Amino acid sequence: MVERATRTPMSSVDKAWFEMDSATNLMIINGLMWFDGKIDYELFTEILERRFIRRYERFRQRVVAGADGRLYWETDLHFDLRGHVRRIALPEPRTPECLQALISSMINEPLDRRKPLWRFFLIEDVDGGSVLFGRIHHCIGDGIALIRVLLDMTSDTLEDSRRIDIGVERTRPRKSLSPAEAMAHRARALARRSIDVGKTLVGQALLAIEDPKHPLEVARSLGLISAAGAAILTKLLILPPDRKTVFKGELGAIKRVVWSRPLDLMRIKAIGRAFDATINDVLVSAVAGALRDYMLQVGDNPDAGDINAMVPVNLRPLEQATELGNRFALVYLPLPISLSDPVARLRAAKHRMDVLKQSPEPFLVYQILGLIGGLPGDVAKQATLWFSSKASAVLTNVPGPRQQIYFAGQPLRKLMFWVPQAGEISMGISIISYNGEVMLGLMVDEKLVPEPRAIMEHFERQFELLAQRVNDKTAHRDVASIPIVVEKPDDSDAQGEA
Repeated sequence: MVERATRTPMSSVDKAWFEMDSATNLMIINGLMWFDGKIDYELFTEILERRFIRRYERFRQRVVAGADGRLYWETDLHFDLRGHVRRIALPEPRTPECLQALISSMINEPLDRRKPLWRFFLIEDVDGGSVLFGRIHHCIGDGIALIRVLLDMTSDTLEDSRRIDIGVERTRPRKSLSPAEAMAHRARALARRSIDVGKTLVGQALLAIEDPKHPLEVARSLGLISAAGAAILTKLLILPPDRKTVFKGELGAIKRVVWSRPLDLMRIKAIGRAFDATINDVLVSAVAGALRDYMLQVGDNPDAGDINAMVPVNLRPLEQATELGNRFALVYLPLPISLSDPVARLRAAKHRMDVLKQSPEPFLVYQILGLIGGLPGDVAKQATLWFSSKASAVLTNVPGPRQQIYFAGQPLRKLMFWVPQAGEISMGISIISYNGEVMLGLMVDEKLVPEPRAIMEHFERQFELLAQRVNDKTAHRDVASIPIVVEKPDDSDAQGEA
């Protein structure tokens, strides 16, 4: 019997991300996993077939345009796993800098739109072990969903990680209203409520960055609040483009990536506790300090004013983390680069994050993304450029597993990913936690930031400065000296809000 291609309509939000690809910014989420040992290639491809391809039909589907002008997910009748997987060796001299150069070269290649929009690379001879590099287009899913999908191929024990018969059943998402449908359904009833509803409930959505247990029902219960929506829309309309800095300008066609050393999560929490701040507050303030230091290094003026980062806000409940698609919104977060004092920056970052937690802005922006996806191509592009002009970076924090996990008979040592940037945004800042550690990744436009490693060094230095201020503030022995890299704590479950 001849197999027939089946089609599923693409949602307007996923369509928006699909059409944001440009010559200077590809909408591809890139992820990297390190292993101390050598990954068996045959076992890797078998696990990929069983736990990835069979479980999620989307990875056998390509994007096609229908006669009605809509975009569809269509089964690729010529799908062959070998067309999506490559096995390569890290070139000599096989240093960390060589790996960064290799990854940087690969992120600049677009995915073949004639095929399902993803690829994997097994890179061997990396510090005596292997790394797995994955590339998945943003239209397939957001960061929360794709991290969970990738980790769905892993196991909790070394023995189970060698088995290929675990989790082969294809999951079926429960049938429910989309976020936009749920919001519209509640709009009329909730339009009569005061903005206080937003203050009590919307804050939980931004907390999903730190603790994704808060369900999408928060968004559904809010619906559309007319007064708040009008105010937010006015704010977005009058918000000027981000000011000219070394990070804001004409983009080139080449991106570069770097990543930090692992930072101890418990030590970051200790800094936060000392200043009544969250892990996110500490990380955002350190990022702002690093960008300020870099601007001073290259002769730019951070004191001229702050810059905005676009921050994704998760609208997806934890139990639906492996359902594909994009279920998040974006908000503008002013980064306090104009403040020279590390503690002042931390307090400013905390205040600005707290303000966003009290705003229903994410839900309005989610609806706007859906509207952009329904616009004609040229108009949608102009809308994307308009939104992106108001920010200089995308900043995202995705929580990974709290415990040690395994893949294909090897323990996963560390984990990193890079968020794409839309329109005129030149820099993506990605934070991920795993097994009691936190790593930061940068993706930058080489034309504007030719030396991204300098930003990373400044970022790590910011923790030394904040740690010293904790020492000065508390004079407490257990936080008297907070190193950048330490051994992992025994209680890896104490991961908190990351």
